[in-house]
Formats: sequence, C-alpha cells, structure tokens
Amino acid sequence: MKSMLLRILPVLMIVSLLLGACSSLPAVPIVVTLPSATPEPSATSVPRATTTPPPSDKVWDRIVANNKIVVGVDWDYPPFAYVDPNFQVVGFDIALSEEIGRRLNIPIEIQNFTFEGLPNALQINQIDLAIAAISITPERANQMSFSPIYYVNQTAVLARNGSQVNITDFKQLAGFRVGVRRGTVYENMVQSLLVDTKLMNADKLFRYMKADEAVRDLAAKRVDLVVTGQATARYYSTQQGLQIVGKGFEQQDLAVAMRLGTPRLKAEIDRVMAEMLTDGTMLSLIQQYLQSETDEVLPTPTPTNQPTATAAPLVPTATPPACLDGMKFVADVTYADNNMKTPPYIKPGDRFVKTWRVENTGTCTWTPDYQLVYAYGNLEAAEMSGQPLNIPGNVAPGQLVDLSVTLIAPQEPLTYQGFWQMKNTGGWRFGQTVWVGISTLSDQDNPPSTAQPPSGNYCAVTLTAPLKSIPVHGSFDTVWTVKNISAEDWALDSVDYKFISGTEMHEYAVYDFTQTIKAGESAKIIVDMVAPATPGIYNTKWAIVAGSRTLCFMSVSVTVIPK
Repeated sequence: MKSMLLRILPVLMIVSLLLGACSSLPAVPIVVTLPSATPEPSATSVPRATTTPPPSDKVWDRIVANNKIVVGVDWDYPPFAYVDPNFQVVGFDIALSEEIGRRLNIPIEIQNFTFEGLPNALQINQIDLAIAAISITPERANQMSFSPIYYVNQTAVLARNGSQVNITDFKQLAGFRVGVRRGTVYENMVQSLLVDTKLMNADKLFRYMKADEAVRDLAAKRVDLVVTGQATARYYSTQQGLQIVGKGFEQQDLAVAMRLGTPRLKAEIDRVMAEMLTDGTMLSLIQQYLQSETDEVLPTPTPTNQPTATAAPLVPTATPPACLDGMKFVADVTYADNNMKTPPYIKPGDRFVKTWRVENTGTCTWTPDYQLVYAYGNLEAAEMSGQPLNIPGNVAPGQLVDLSVTLIAPQEPLTYQGFWQMKNTGGWRFGQTVWVGISTLSDQDNPPSTAQPPSGNYCAVTLTAPLKSIPVHGSFDTVWTVKNISAEDWALDSVDYKFISGTEMHEYAVYDFTQTIKAGESAKIIVDMVAPATPGIYNTKWAIVAGSRTLCFMSVSVTVIPK
C-alpha cells in the first residue's frame, strides 16, 4: 500500500494545485481512482452534470473558422523551445502546443516570435496563444489571461564549473557581474532588487537577447554568474559543463497566455490543461523535456482546513501605450530555403543579399529609426557579417515592405541559419523572427536537385538597386540579378519579363530578353522607373514568363522622399 501511495502522490499534488491555485477558474469535475488489489464489481456510471459553456468570443470563432490555432513560441529558450542540429524546433513548449491541438482536434501552427513581442502579438490578434515559458506576474495579468499553472520554475544561478561561489541570498549577487536574458522576470528581479536599491552598480547587469549568449559570456569570463530558470540552468549545466550555485529565491508559475476577454477560448484551454494535469500527461512531458523531479513540479499542497490565501492585488493598470508594434513575415523574396530543407548553396566568401517581405501588423508606424537586427544563429558565424538595417522610410500599419541585408557567406563549409528581429526606437524587439539559411558545403556535398522546382521558383533573385531613397518624380533603374536555376535555357525569343502588380512606376509593362540566359548562368534585368509624386514606400512586382508559364517573381520596395 505504501508503494501505491508513492505512485499516486504526484497526481494528488497536481489535484491540490488545480483546486488551490486555480480557485478563480470554473470548477472542473476531477476523479482520482485508486487501484485496488482485489477487483471490485463495476458500479453503474452516474451521468455528469452538464454545464452551460461560456459565451463565444472572436478569437475562438476565428480558430474554429480557420480550423487552426496559431501559437506564438520563442524558439530560443532551451529546453522549452530551441532549434536542434537538424533545424527542427523541439522542446517542451512545442510538445505542449501539439498536445493542446490534439485534444481540441484542431491543427496547430507554431510561429517564432521575439519573447518581448508576444503580449502585443496577442493584442493585435496575430496569434491565438502564447506558449513560451511565460510566468504569471501582476503586470502580465493586466495584459493577458492565463491557463492553470502547469509548471513551477525556481530561480537558479549558473556559474563556471569549479566555482567556489555559493549563493544562498539573492543579495549576494550584488558583488558579481550578472547576466540575464532581456524581457524576463529574472532581468526584473536583478533590476528591482539589486540595481534600483543601489546594492549593485548598473554596469554589472548584462542583458542578453538569448540565453546562449549569456552562457557563452559566462564561459568566456565576461560575466561571473547567469540568473535564469532552474529548468534552463539544468539544461546548460548538462550541455555546457556549468554548475548551479544557487536556487530557490522566487518561484515562477508558468502558464499558457491568451488575450484578455476570450471566455470561450480560456474555457477550452482550461479544460484540456486540467485533463493533462490530472491524467499524468503534464507530469510525463515535464519529466521528458525538463528533467524535473516530482517535488520540483508543483508547490507544496496547502494543508486542509486552512483559510484560502488572499490573492495578491493586481498592479494598477498603467497608461496604455499610444500604439502597439507588430510584424509578420510574408515571404522570402531571395534565397528561400524551404524551411531549411534545401538551403541554397553560396560559395564561401561570396557576398549576397537576403530580402524578406514583411508586413506591419501593429498600430504604430515604423520610422527610419526602427531597425532589423541580427539576433542569434545556429553557429557564431551565422551572423555572416550582417549589419543592422534601418527601415528605409515610414511604413504604415498594414503596409508591406521588402527588407534587404547584405551578407557574406562564411568560409567554413557548413550549413548556417541566422535569425533576425525587428527593434523599435525604445530598443524593444517585436514581431515574428525571420531567418536566412544557406549552405557553403561544396557542390559534391550539396548537389543541386535534378527535380524541376514548382512554377514561380525557377530562378534565384538578388535585388541590387535601388538601395537609396528616390526623390518624388525622380527617375531611377530597378536592377535585379537573376540566376537561372531551371534545367533549360531562357531564350531571348521566348522569355519576357513583365509587370504583375503593385504601384505602376514603369515606362513599359513588358520587356523582351536581350540575351539568352543559359541554365546555371546569371544576368541583370533592368527596368526604367519614375518615382510617384507623393513620398512613401511603394512596392512593385514583376515576373519572368515564358508564354503562359511563370518562371519566377521579382519584387522591389522603393522609398520615395520629398525633394
């Protein structure tokens, strides 16, 4: 009997959490069945009381109409979510998202977002759920709605292996150089408890966009300690040979985040989360991905016959921002990699221009002070000498723009994936994270496919001009460098390029090829254009065609400024 109780203890602890920590949620019937040594006759089942479902909401209606749940995840926080050596995103957050979709019988679409940008993405309806090791705080509770708590993450302190440091009081950190990840509760802890109280000099707090960068600086002795969650600290202590020199301090209650005012969505998520908490699925996922002991998963159950603790009051609602930033990836204009299944080959040391088409999905207008910046990559060289790109002009909400960065392929023959993010004037990252993927492996190691690409993908396009703003009514040439990656020559008497859509800035809508472009060769395509009369950002789309067949598309975004 004792071993039986030990086996069901995790389940009983989870039930206590659900009943205690989620007392404000609608009641969910829970049945825990104890195994019996002697089979007992089955009893007649008692019908469960039916409850009226909460009213629907726009987010839930959208999910049902689209038959899809869009989940915002930060792919850069192991072991919750990260890109493995095969360029597949894996981790606890991914498994949890997929299990929610399975239980709701609705497909899941996982998108990579900056952690800082997830609240805005919920507000502007770009995503339906945010699952990214998000801990519940009073400030966040004013921005988002939360599911039942699924994991309790303790605060931990990482140090180099062999360190004699032993942190038993959080204030001890004041004497060290401390690394934290931006936008996390751990950054807030160090800032509010140590820097704001003058216990620590501000120059001893080092903020990083990704956990890997903080760990790399720890190993390089540029910081002394890194503060993070215990699950992540355990991951790095195993992978990097580091050691945990302090833990506890403050616990972080992790939950799935949703937009406020979504009663039906919350009820559905609460229901499936309650099922996972009670049937052992959640415990299994935690032990599989987070390598946690049972006693680390949940807080100590509240003793019976004790008054219910009064919930901490929410922080007064701050003045809402004048607008919200958001960004959506639309397409790879150049060097598409087919989700890293077929990254294009670039000769080591060659320069190339990667262009993404993105949409301003927020309510703020992007100004030239906004930037597209390199964030992280699978290898240190994945930055590929890329420099921050200032947005070429004002981009209004709902407007598309093509963003191009000039990169240099690394010398070592490997496959590289570099991630880039948008940054506003306050230095905050937002929106979807975009990436560039290439291979510098030799042709023998990375042979070209003999299969014909689909219509509209028979060439590789690099935009080379215009790179500068054009004054109103100004004449300019749009120049694309195009490589024929099909298996046939493009004959000058059978292939044309013509205007497809967008702003009409051209003199002629159709041009004949002036030379034959053989398979595997490149050529420049030039179109004479005149800038519109009104300043702004204008997009125009062209295509290379052979009769009724489209070989590929070419686009350009032109910034027009006053004279």
